[in-house]
Amino acid sequence: MLAKLIVIVFVCCVPPVVGQSLSEIDREYGKPTYAYSVSRYIWMTPEYAADGQVCRMRLYPKHIDSKTDYLAPELNFEELTSVLNKLVPLEQRGQKKDSFGITEMGGGVAWTTYEYEKVTFVFAFPFRLDPSIKEQPASVTFPMDEITAHLPAKTPPSLADFANSESTKIQIAAVLWNNRKCGP
Repeated sequence: MLAKLIVIVFVCCVPPVVGQSLSEIDREYGKPTYAYSVSRYIWMTPEYAADGQVCRMRLYPKHIDSKTDYLAPELNFEELTSVLNKLVPLEQRGQKKDSFGITEMGGGVAWTTYEYEKVTFVFAFPFRLDPSIKEQPASVTFPMDEITAHLPAKTPPSLADFANSESTKIQIAAVLWNNRKCGP
């Protein structure tokens, strides 16, 4: 009798475990963000302008794939430059701007901006002046209007443009089209 009472209480008090449907997940968390596998170890997430053209891409390390888990916290530099050269070939970038290759720092993050006439690349990576400071998760935003201020053209693009970033541990790379505003 006691066993029957325990089973009845358990059935009545414990909600059934049922998987969530796609519509329930969308309602709770919003529509999914598309991420494209652009190489073995890199994901790319695009954003689009009102006319449907890509206006921004974010590239970041894969941590999972269909059958593999990856532990690398940063982008492989050679793979990143190969992907960037495929996504935005040299002839589509325009001339380099005067502010090309400037690195800024703040809040535990550094970002180097490579601005061309038509497109801007931003590489973000953790940065600490004092190694005794415990590293904490940092965040970075890519403000389109501030990054893409137009300056006079300087020199043509080359395959060696990002060479000074090779030693950094890039965690996020962004590609911003200077003449396209993201959003509706």
